[in-house]
Order: sequence, then structure tokens, then C-alpha cells
Amino acid sequence: MAAALACVASAAAAEQFDRQKMLEMLPCRSAAIRLCDRSQGVTAAALWRCGATLAERQHEVSQRCVAVLKRYGQL
Repeated sequence: MAAALACVASAAAAEQFDRQKMLEMLPCRSAAIRLCDRSQGVTAAALWRCGATLAERQHEVSQRCVAVLKRYGQL
């Protein structure tokens, strides 16, 4: 019972973390849709994997996206 409760709490915390990261990466969403693989959807994890592509093509993304890439160490 305790293990199941811990699993549910962990999943809820992970979902909240994912939602928070998605909001922080929002300035890069439109560039990611244009420049990156979307086969797994536009999730926080997909945006994170797309960071190298966005950094490489930084001249094609917004300044707000460049700022996010710098904040997360992609640039």
C-alpha cells in the first residue's frame, strides 16, 4: 500500500515538473515544431532533445528562445 502511494506521489511530482519545464521552454516551441522531429509529440522531453538542433540553428529562432537555450546550457 505504501509503495503504491509513493508511486502515485512520484508520478504527480514528475507531471508537475514536466508542466513547469514545458512552460519555461515555451519560447522555443514554435521553432521546435518547425525544425525538430515531432514524431513523439511536443513534450518537454522532446524539446530538451531538440535543444542541440535549436542551438545549432540559433539564427532561425527567436531571441527569447536563445535566452532559454543559454539558461539551460545549450549555448
